[in-house]
Amino acid sequence: MPTHLQEAWTRFQGQAERVEAARQALLGCLPVGRVDPAPVPVGLDLLRDELAAVAGELDAWRGPGVEDAWQACRKAVDEAVGAIPGARGVAATTGELEALLDAVAGVVEPLDAWHEAERAWLRQRQRPAGR
Repeated sequence: MPTHLQEAWTRFQGQAERVEAARQALLGCLPVGRVDPAPVPVGLDLLRDELAAVAGELDAWRGPGVEDAWQACRKAVDEAVGAIPGARGVAATTGELEALLDAVAGVVEPLDAWHEAERAWLRQRQRPAGR
């Protein structure tokens, strides 16, 4: 990564890791397997809290080479947070895996924008001389 982008790249990585960890924690609350997971609303609360924290720090990695990715991540955070009440309502009314999967998918799928943002960042890397 070019020297002038290293700090922003590090900030992006930290935020992306937090988003992914919270996303995985929510998915871990789905009732699959033989072990009783934490309730889905607990995972939704965790994700909501992490997204709120990340949203307050998004400007730390905003820049010309990744502006479109930044905009997509900002929108993804808003979409995911906006889908949480509906997912919470589904979780309160059913334990059916398929219904919970659909509800949780509506929360986590927008966050795929973070994977695309990582690709945008990686395009910013310095290329070795002669290539």
